[in-house]
Order: sequence, then structure tokens, then C-alpha cells
Amino acid sequence: MIIIKNDGTIEPFGLYWIRDSRLPLVASTRDIKDESDEFDGEMDFGTELSTADGELRCVTDEGLSKKDIINKKSEIAVLFNVLREGDYLMYESDPDKKIFVRLSGRVEIQDMPSWFRVHIPIKWGPLWFGVSEKEHTGNGLIKNGGSFDTPLIIEVRGIVTDPEIIVGDDTLLYQGTLGETDLLVIDTDKQTVMFNGVNAAGLFEGSFPNLQPGETEVQVPVDGETKFKWRDCWV
Repeated sequence: MIIIKNDGTIEPFGLYWIRDSRLPLVASTRDIKDESDEFDGEMDFGTELSTADGELRCVTDEGLSKKDIINKKSEIAVLFNVLREGDYLMYESDPDKKIFVRLSGRVEIQDMPSWFRVHIPIKWGPLWFGVSEKEHTGNGLIKNGGSFDTPLIIEVRGIVTDPEIIVGDDTLLYQGTLGETDLLVIDTDKQTVMFNGVNAAGLFEGSFPNLQPGETEVQVPVDGETKFKWRDCWV
């Protein structure tokens, strides 16, 4: 986890971010269009969210020796290699939200006599998610406290046959029987249905709904135990 702290430090890098950094405030969007011979012009399918380009511009402490500078560069180089695969970033001032970021280019380092400056190009987002995962078991209302729809993970355990789950206006049906130790997992983000870790999509009917902002009613089978897991989401 990368944390931009209230005092301006960026952990775990041990650097200080400066005000000319480019930190996206909202997700980017792009138009979705296609051309067709049957129509004049383009067909407009609206917009979708996309990642945003940003740059963390940072400096080290002053007063470093040449040896300190060499050691510091080696230390942060290891962290940058990890960031190429991506990590989550959060602000200390807003500890309930995190966003996925990854290194998007070459890190630039500008040497000074007793310190150095670092430019870190990063792809952001596009969505912020809750740091803590929420859970709800059984019937009732579940709440996405964010401003954007978010995926669900639905877990069904226990003895139940042909479990039917209703999420708002969407009905999800698994045609099969679960024993006492069986586990059925429906992931609406990956759009997968797994029975004891094995693909069971062929026995599933219905959609893969996301949880809309606000409260949504859910209905589950009387038998067994059905649990919903999600993270609030913001754009």
C-alpha cells in the first residue's frame, strides 16, 4: 500500500511529494463509438471510465552524503519494480478509500549535491474502493455507501437445492444441490460461478449484477447460508 501522508511524505518510499505533482481528481472517460456501413456517420454508445495518467513528483531529504544517495536510490528502485505490477494508493487524510495504481513509464531522477528529485509516472484507477470489505448474511438491505456501482461476491454454503438469489431486480439461479461442506461462489466482477473451486457456469442462470449506490434489497434461500461481500466504490 502506498500512503500519501498528511505531512507530505510518501510511504514506503520515504520521499516528499511536491505541489507540481499531477494527481487526477476524477476518473477519465472515453467515448465509445463505432462506424457502420448501414448508417451515416458513427454510432455513439456513450462513454466508459478509463485509467488516468498522473505523475508523483518527489524529493528526498537534504543533507544526504554520496553514500546515502546511492543507498536511497537502491532502496526505492526495489519498490519501483514492485509498483510495475501495481499496488493500491491511499491518502492518510481519507483512510477509508484506496485506488489501484501502477508504474506507467520510466522513473526520472535528477541529482542535486545533497539530495535528488524523482518523477514517478503512474496510471490511476479509474475507481476508488473501500479499504474495508463489507459483509451481509441473509435477507435484508445491503448498502453501497459510495457513489458508483460495485461488484459483489456471493457465497452460498450448507444444504440447499437450486438456490435462487435476488439482488434488487436481478435473479440469480444455480441449478444444483449443495451439501453441508460445499461452497458456491458467484463473482459479479469476474463473472464466474465456482462450486468448490471448480467452474460451474453451466449450471447458472441469470446476470452478474453490480451493487448500485445506496440500499438494495436482497432475498436468499431459507436453507443454507448466503453471504454477500463488497467494497463501497467512488468515481
